[in-house]
Amino acid sequence: MRLKIATTAFFLTGMALLALWPWLVGPRPPEGAPRPELAKYARRMSLYVVGTLTSFTLAAICALLIVRKVRLEFRDRSRENFEELIESTLRDHGRK
Repeated sequence: MRLKIATTAFFLTGMALLALWPWLVGPRPPEGAPRPELAKYARRMSLYVVGTLTSFTLAAICALLIVRKVRLEFRDRSRENFEELIESTLRDHGRK
């Protein structure tokens, strides 16, 4: 359950970052702006891109962990069902 919550939280965070891009990054400095101002904008944009990519990457990792867990549960349950089928078949043949 925690993995599902984490996946949803990371995905929604990434979507919020995408939606809030104009307010988080701000406008690009005008042409010929001083170098420190351009560096500040580049730093803001870099942090935004890294944060967004990190959020979506973590959501994908959590989703893969969920898929792996479900696949293992399915395999175990299939094995149990098969063993139960074999045992019941052997019991039925033993009665005849």
